[in-house]
Amino acid sequence: MKTKQVTQLTGLTKDTIRFYEKEQLIPPPSRDVNGYRIYSEKTVEQLNMITMAKNLGFTLKEIKDLTQLLGKNNLTQQAMAAKLIEKSKEIDAKITELTNIKTLIDHALKGMCEYKDKLS
Repeated sequence: MKTKQVTQLTGLTKDTIRFYEKEQLIPPPSRDVNGYRIYSEKTVEQLNMITMAKNLGFTLKEIKDLTQLLGKNNLTQQAMAAKLIEKSKEIDAKITELTNIKTLIDHALKGMCEYKDKLS
């Protein structure tokens, strides 16, 4: 299928699809006689997996690692579960960090900032 069909099926822009191709997250597409990119159903599935992984908080490097494992048939359910548990812990740590920052901001807004006397 051509790029326009893939963009409609995945919700991704053509620039995003080309970026993923350049970054080797998806295989290079074949070309028709006019030179237009032709993508397979498998590539559409890979693009949807990439989108899901991004929505789960995975970085592009992590997604690249996952796609390589998947391509080699080395991504087991247990390995994926371990990756998800690790990502969940990272998110918990970020939530804690952001909660602490928000508390500091709230204190500063209430005039409890230790530098309030130095402000004009």
